[in-house]
Formats: sequence, structure tokens, C-alpha cells
Amino acid sequence: MNRILAALSVLLALALVAAPSIADMTVKLKDGRVFTLPINPGDVDSMSFGPSGAGAAPSAMAAPPAATPTPFATSPRSNGVAPIPGVSTPSTTTATAMSPAPSLAAPSSMPAPPAQKGSGRVLRVGQGKDYKSPSAAFAAAQKGDTIEIDTGNYIGDTAIIKADNLTIRGVGGGRAHLDADGESANGKAIWVTTGNNTRIENIEFSGAKVGDGNGAGIRAEGVNLTLFNCFFHDNQEGILAGDNPESDIIIDSSAFVHNGTQTGQVHGIYINHIRTLVVRGSVFQLNTIGHHIKSRADVTYVLYNRIADFADGTASYDVDLSNGGRAYIIGNMIEKGPKADNFNFIAMAMEGPTNPNQELYVVNNTMVLDRSSGVFVHSRSPGTVIVANNIMSGPGDPLQGTGKMINNIIAGASTPSYLNDNGGGGNKIVRDVGFVDPSKFDYHLKPGSPAIGAGVDLGPASGFKLIPDYQNLYPLGVEARAPSTPVDAGAYRFANVSR
Repeated sequence: MNRILAALSVLLALALVAAPSIADMTVKLKDGRVFTLPINPGDVDSMSFGPSGAGAAPSAMAAPPAATPTPFATSPRSNGVAPIPGVSTPSTTTATAMSPAPSLAAPSSMPAPPAQKGSGRVLRVGQGKDYKSPSAAFAAAQKGDTIEIDTGNYIGDTAIIKADNLTIRGVGGGRAHLDADGESANGKAIWVTTGNNTRIENIEFSGAKVGDGNGAGIRAEGVNLTLFNCFFHDNQEGILAGDNPESDIIIDSSAFVHNGTQTGQVHGIYINHIRTLVVRGSVFQLNTIGHHIKSRADVTYVLYNRIADFADGTASYDVDLSNGGRAYIIGNMIEKGPKADNFNFIAMAMEGPTNPNQELYVVNNTMVLDRSSGVFVHSRSPGTVIVANNIMSGPGDPLQGTGKMINNIIAGASTPSYLNDNGGGGNKIVRDVGFVDPSKFDYHLKPGSPAIGAGVDLGPASGFKLIPDYQNLYPLGVEARAPSTPVDAGAYRFANVSR
């Protein structure tokens, strides 16, 4: 088994530097586990299974202990990959720090990362390299360059990134760490991206603070931004994106921890009016007062993430779709803690339904309320609202506003009178969901859970498949979710073995 996982890690390392026209490779193990990762077949010269042991690449794909309420270290100068209990720290390539992240290219309604038209130039940053700081490399960068930044701390080094089609990645066994240390670019952020089609991989951002209170790890101002395996912590704001109707932002397998301030005006991520936002396989936890995810995008995908407050988090909404739009909230594990600043999990059009195509699909999420009261889905949109195949656990109201509830598992709330309104049905009120160990934040399903087989296949909505193909994978990324008939409710497939 370790040999298989080590080989997959090698292929993943190749995938991270492959051209964007990648395809999913799926490997099914004898124990029923399925791993899917993107790979450009032309990049694979050979594949072999060597002996496991000291020389094998460590893997983060093995199932870890789920009882880990704070899986990311948040020291402003953690220098590289954050220590994660129960998961080996990579010692060879940055790729082994990550779990597989399948391609975003399908279906066609969800944008793929833009093709990077490379110049062939590689600008290297670090001790003994061509550039001592990332900002120096950015100043010299030309369209299509790749900038490789050695693992280490880059303190007070902030920059405006102007060139188009840049690929920026941390290399050398851990994340390159940009510690603001009181500095900012243009009084806005650690990095301000004004160039188009920027891809950033394996970078850590911390300590962004500016006078107007919204200092961000990244201020996104150009067209199109793709992030993979990045870590934002202890900033006033993780990411702040300005209005740009032609822009698509993809946030894949990244972490947002301890961002925000007591003002409540800054958030884990705050994405203004863009064309499309995709957030997938990522972690949002212990953010302060503001929302974990705030989006004004025309189309928003929030897929297979872990969003949690735990005992001390004070975040407000988990997902705020401020002006509505078309939104798919699918396959997420969301826990609202006892100190959460607001009672809403998912909020739709709370600032007015001004975006086009008012549609909300909340499907196959596991939502756990550890607060004294709450609302799982709150909509002020006049458009379509479908709430299906979710687990809603805790003393909250399943739905406020008009919508259709289908085949949800509801535990801990008083029986709502509207469960069958608007053509809804198949919902179950239960006393116990049957989580493996909710005291340790393990919300996988035990044998006999009423959520097993409780869902229904809804088909596509506006061209996007609503039944999840993946589920979030500890500590980051996604894994293939084995198909089942009927569908299990919630974010996790029972035992994740086909039946």
C-alpha cells in the first residue's frame, strides 16, 4: 500500500508542473479506496513500485486521525509546511504535502485554470539564486515567466505583480513564507496582482495589516487568479478581490486560518463582482468575526471544503452570497461553533438579489450547529433555492425564505411545518445522525446511520451536476467519492466504497 501511495505522490509532483490541459487519472485500491489526480500523460516517462521505507516519499493521502480541531499551525513565522498532527511532513518535494486535486476542467460550466503561455524563462529566488527576494524577481518578470521561490521566510517583502501569465510557486520541500511584518504593497496587501492569468502555488501569507483595516495576503486586481496549496493566516483579510466582470478566481486546496478583525468588515476571503469564483478542497477555520467566504460573483462554486469554528472561532456567516447569483454549495463539512458571531450558515442575497440568474443549490453538505441557535440556509432571493441531501445537526432552523427541501436529514431542530412546501419531500427528522465521533469533529457516518442511502439523485442544474463526485480529504484537497445507489446524505460517503 505505501508503495502505491508513494508512486501516486511522484505522479502528483509531475501533475503540478504539467500543462493545464490535464486529465484525471483514477487508481482504485483493493481495499475500495479510490484516488484521482490530474496528470498530463505526456509527462510520464515510466512508473515503478520501489521498496517502501526511509527512501519512500511520505504521503499525506493515508487516512489520518479525524480528531484534529486545529490542523494548521498559525505562528507568523512557521517557515514552510505547517506541522499537521497525524500527517507526515514532506521531506523531498512540495507535491507530497498535498492530496490529489482533480482537474477543474469539467464540466464546461466551471472554468479551467487559464492556459499559461510560458516564456520558457525560470526566475529563481533564494539564497545563492538569481534573486534574493520575490519582489526583485517580480520586477524583472516578463509575460509567461515562471518564478520559483525557495522555502524560507521573506520578511517585509511585499510587491505589485504586473506581468501577465506568471506562474509563481514555492519549491524546496515547504511553502515559501511571505511575512508582512508591517509592510504592504500600495497600502493594500502583501502581493497585489495587477497582471492577468496569475497562478500561485505553495505560498504562505501572514501578518498583512494596513491603516484602513483590510490588509490582505493577496489583493486580486487583474483578470484571472488561480491558487493551489496556499496558506493564509493572521491577516486582516485572506484574499480581497476587486470588481472585474471578466475574471475567474479558482482557490484549490488552500487554507485560511485566523484571518479577520473585531470590526467584522474583513473576511477569510472577500470576492467582489467577478464572473466566477471556485473554492474547492480548502480549509477555513477560526477566522474572526467576519465571514469565512464572502462572494459577490455572478457564479459561485463552494465544493468539498471544511469550514469550522471549533470552540473558539467567532466567524459570522460560513458562506455569504451577498447579492445572490447562481451558486452551488456542494459536499462541504461546515461546523458553526458556540462563539460564532452570527447564526446563519449559508446566506443568499442578504444585501439584495442584484446579481443575474438567482439560483442556489445546497446539496450533500454536513452542517453541524454547536451554537445555541442558528439557521442552516437563509435566502432573501426570489429565485430558485434547492436544499437537498444535507445533514443538518443541531438546534437550528433548516430554512428561512422560500425554497424546496428534498431528502435532508435533520437532527436537533423542532419539526418545521414547511418541509414539504414548494414540492419538497423525503426529509427525515431523526434523533441521532450517527456520526463517528462528533466530540472530536469526526462527521463521517457510522454503520446504521439514517443518512446512509437517504439522498436522491437530482441530476444537473444549469449544466452542473449536483450529486458530488468528490469529498474533502484531510488535511487539504479532495478524493473521489465512490458512487452509491441510493445516494448517502451529507458530505461523506459511508465507508467510501462502491455499492
